[in-house]
Amino acid sequence: MNTDKPLGAALVAIGGAGILIAMQISVRTFNNDPGPKLFPIMACTILVICGLGLLFKRSHDPAAAISGPEWRRGITMAGLLVGYAAGLWLAGFHVATLIGTFAIYSVIAGRDRRSIPRGGIYAVLVTGIVHLVFRVALGAFLPHGILF
Repeated sequence: MNTDKPLGAALVAIGGAGILIAMQISVRTFNNDPGPKLFPIMACTILVICGLGLLFKRSHDPAAAISGPEWRRGITMAGLLVGYAAGLWLAGFHVATLIGTFAIYSVIAGRDRRSIPRGGIYAVLVTGIVHLVFRVALGAFLPHGILF
């Protein structure tokens, strides 16, 4: 079954809805600054463009079926992202990002290429760089969590 057309239609619908929702964000700014709605509109526009690309793409070869291990890996990744969001709420940015980054690395690397030291280094680097960029350079708020 070729899933390009339904996925393209879903991306166009989600992107269009996201643009409509983002257009309703209103914050007083100076000099016609678009404010906080600029990034969601840009991201949703990219979704619409990608969706249109999938809708209008000619498909000559049928797509290969997704195997069981690939489904499990995809569902695991989706679960990790939900767990990361819950971890941000419970434990805060630093703890959740360390654990979440290591867990995502483990799933992406797979059993054959997984290395605990390498995953730990990635987790510390990602957490540190995101902290430096958002908290130090941009002065943005990073969640503290309710437990810590």
